[in-house]
Amino acid sequence: SFEEIQSQLKQVLDRVEQGAVLKAFELLSRITDAVVTNCEALGLTSDDPPYTMIDRDGFWQGLNQCWLFALSHCSLAKSEEERLEDQHMYHLRDSVVSWCDVLERYGLVDYEMGFWEQDILEAIEAGISALRLMDAATAASMEAEAAVTAAML
Repeated sequence: SFEEIQSQLKQVLDRVEQGAVLKAFELLSRITDAVVTNCEALGLTSDDPPYTMIDRDGFWQGLNQCWLFALSHCSLAKSEEERLEDQHMYHLRDSVVSWCDVLERYGLVDYEMGFWEQDILEAIEAGISALRLMDAATAASMEAEAAVTAAML
């Protein structure tokens, strides 16, 4: 139900803010997969009764903003175990493309009412770039530390 989905999206945001980034994206992926798989049953594809009472625009906006918020806060992982790695980001990217292939049939991609594929993929690419920069900075720092240690010996 929409209430359950909204509650789970709030959990995603709470997990991101707590630094449980990996768990947040696992939950967000499960939610999105369920929404895409059940979009017809949820009434997200039809303007016909009884679905006319559903705030579909608000629903999609909430889901999309949750994705964009979570992606913009990827670096807040509280531990290495909660940190997203390249393979996680690539998997997220592939999942977004697959979900959008399904939603495209209903005209629910990159419109106000639908999944914001382009914006979310751009945020994922930015996250991948940020991870690469962090990894490069960490490697450079370790090399510099090793050089200082070697010089001291």
